[in-house]
This record gives sequence, C-alpha cells and structure tokens, in this order.
Amino acid sequence: MLLAQKAFAGGLALALATSMLVGAAFGAKRIPYAEAWRLCKAELDNARVHSGGVSNERYHRGGACMHKYGYRL
Repeated sequence: MLLAQKAFAGGLALALATSMLVGAAFGAKRIPYAEAWRLCKAELDNARVHSGGVSNERYHRGGACMHKYGYRL
C-alpha cells in the first residue's frame, strides 16, 4: 500500500510540474490586447455571417475570439 501511495504522489508531482511548464510556455506568448482585437475584428469581418441579431452575434463571436487569445470583454 505504501508503494502505491508513493507512486501516486510521484505521478501527481510530475503532472503538476508539467502543467506549470506548459502554462509558462503558453503564457509567455500572449499577444498585446490591441493586436488581439485587430485579429478578431478581421476574423469577424471575413466571416460575413448575417442573421437577425447581427450585433449580438458579433459580440459573442468577438468575445469568443478574444478569449482564444486570453482576454475577456
């Protein structure tokens, strides 16, 4: 039983260290807010999806796009 607990603790420590390294790697590549806004606006302009609630749809699609780059509206 003690060996299983040690193996679990070792696996948990390895998973935590890996997630911290991956998080640091992705966190360092965050683009500025203005650049993310420009990219998302261009993406929305190219989508050309028009339905009944165009402004509501653009708001939600824009928010999802900004979330992709790590920002919130």
